[in-house]
Amino acid sequence: MNKQKYIIYLASIFMSIVITMFISSVVTFKSLDNLSLFWQVWPINWFYAILIAFPAIMIFRPLCQKASEKIISLFLKDY
Repeated sequence: MNKQKYIIYLASIFMSIVITMFISSVVTFKSLDNLSLFWQVWPINWFYAILIAFPAIMIFRPLCQKASEKIISLFLKDY
């Protein structure tokens, strides 16, 4: 495997960790009536979110990149 693939995988795992940290913390905070449970519930929610986010990013990144390239090529032409 070349260096670029490792960079993509590592960046994807970092992105899934950071994004899910923020999203799961907000959703957990908003959904709890008893906020004293936050630190008991949130880490578990965050863990499950990472398990879902990383494969989703790896699956949908190439599809989104191709769709973005097609959309941009409609507006910007290479010379």
